[in-house]
Amino acid sequence: MNETVITVCGRVVADPEHRSTKAGTQFTTFRVASTVRRRNREGVFVDGPTSFYNVAAYRSVGMNSHTSLRKGDPVVVYGRLTINTWQRVDESWGSSPEVEAITVGHDLTFGTTEYAKAGRGAADAAAQEASQHGYTMMTDRIESGDGQRWGAPVDASSGEDAEGGAGTAEEVAEVSVPV
Repeated sequence: MNETVITVCGRVVADPEHRSTKAGTQFTTFRVASTVRRRNREGVFVDGPTSFYNVAAYRSVGMNSHTSLRKGDPVVVYGRLTINTWQRVDESWGSSPEVEAITVGHDLTFGTTEYAKAGRGAADAAAQEASQHGYTMMTDRIESGDGQRWGAPVDASSGEDAEGGAGTAEEVAEVSVPV
């Protein structure tokens, strides 16, 4: 599978928005403006064109981005690039770049930040609860819009989730959880 990865350095355009998919997956969206600085013929740095990127950060990266980022913050975003294309009302076509963030952080070139370790996330809490109830695996359900939760505990002996029913190979990717 070919995918394009990109690193974008820029500034957050507006405060991030926290959202959930129909399946309950947490994510955060925000826009980043990246302006190229170049030396002109006289050797003076000038602003080049500005590119705007829509960023979607899922699960813990999204939750931590929502908590940590504000409008105007300098950021470094590393992720998978896709180009979304759509048809406008006037039947012309438009496109915009979107980055599915793998990692997001503050750009420390011109400032400092203070790191604070995040509390236990929902996946950690579900793993702890599963281990207390004798479950040894968890599932990471592929988003299918069917409302099934990410990280639902699975009974290792029966293969059924704690809420009843077994998942197919297409629906469930099993991840071992230490108990």
